[in-house]
Amino acid sequence: MKDYLLKPLIEKVKEQDMSAFPLIFDEFKRLINFYAAKLHYEDAASDLTLFLIELLYTIRLSKFEDDESDDIKRYIAVSIKNKYFSLSANHFNKEKYNDDFYDGYDVFYEDFLGRIFLDDSLKSLNEEQKIIIIYRYIYGYSIADIGQITNLSRQTVNKKKNQALKILREEFFKNETILL
Repeated sequence: MKDYLLKPLIEKVKEQDMSAFPLIFDEFKRLINFYAAKLHYEDAASDLTLFLIELLYTIRLSKFEDDESDDIKRYIAVSIKNKYFSLSANHFNKEKYNDDFYDGYDVFYEDFLGRIFLDDSLKSLNEEQKIIIIYRYIYGYSIADIGQITNLSRQTVNKKKNQALKILREEFFKNETILL
């Protein structure tokens, strides 16, 4: 599906009109099923589909031309692939540390507190810094890729990333006692 067809469908989803989602999902269903099969756990397809929905809500359509290209489709496909890598690593780590004597409660609790901390900390960043941190550390994009997506130079992306990390470090040390 070309960008000029995909863009209005994504805009509908962003406006919380999910009637367009089945058409978008059909474009990525094979890819989602492919990666879900490689993940080898029951809810993999659901996790990837939820990621697709989250991605549709956060994608910055202004960065893409309304033309005959497939840039949006490629961007979404690469994002799904990066999510697969992330889920694969998480699933591997869970299996690696799973044994009969370990119920996982501590990890769940730490992960829960970490997510709350991360959500609160990201609020202290401006929108550009937040996007750069999310693309770099959650989706795994390189600085060069982020520069292309955001139309910023690599140097600017790196500078904004370092500023954001400094703010996050300060937030961490300020709130360190909450996590301990």
